[in-house]
Amino acid sequence: MIVKTFTANQLHVNTYFVIEEGKCLIIDPGSNADGILEVIAKDNLKVLGIVLTHAHFDHFIACNELNRKLDVPLYVHPNGLELLYDPMKNVSGKFRIYQPLILHPDVMVSTINENTTEIEGFKVKIFHVPGHSPDGICLYFEKEGVVFTGDALFKLSIGRTDFYGGNQQELIKNIKEKLLTLPKNTIVYPGHGPATTIEYELAYNIYIK
Repeated sequence: MIVKTFTANQLHVNTYFVIEEGKCLIIDPGSNADGILEVIAKDNLKVLGIVLTHAHFDHFIACNELNRKLDVPLYVHPNGLELLYDPMKNVSGKFRIYQPLILHPDVMVSTINENTTEIEGFKVKIFHVPGHSPDGICLYFEKEGVVFTGDALFKLSIGRTDFYGGNQQELIKNIKEKLLTLPKNTIVYPGHGPATTIEYELAYNIYIK
């Protein structure tokens, strides 16, 4: 499995391309749909689906264009459905400098949860990790030793908890029970900022001591 990171967007969201033999899942497409399409064309990728670690607006700005143009489903935790269509809950309505964002009704949405074992042929474990957002999930590819943590766990930090459905105690509890128990050499790909490892966060992240 190959992981490519794309950050050329307004809010420095880490958009990830998870690639196996030319087939691809996109995780958290930020605001730059054209840039994402350029990567797809350049690498000749067959995109099978787009997955959201959570439905805050900065992580799905490009979905209205990408999902319809690529004709692929959008995968999200069931608790994220209300956020997709409510600008105040997905946070886009709280900032005057951004247009309120609502997912276009033509976009096909499928739900994933902790019982999910594969997405479009990609074997994955889903951890529900609410606290930053009620729908927060992490995607763990056990064989490859990588986990995509969205805005739950960052290098030396954790997600903010002052948005709709946020709860700091819940977030820390979920991180400790579901992420920090992974093998120490697991690579952590967060929603913003640089990659890290479980071992590094156990040693140095003061928010989860």
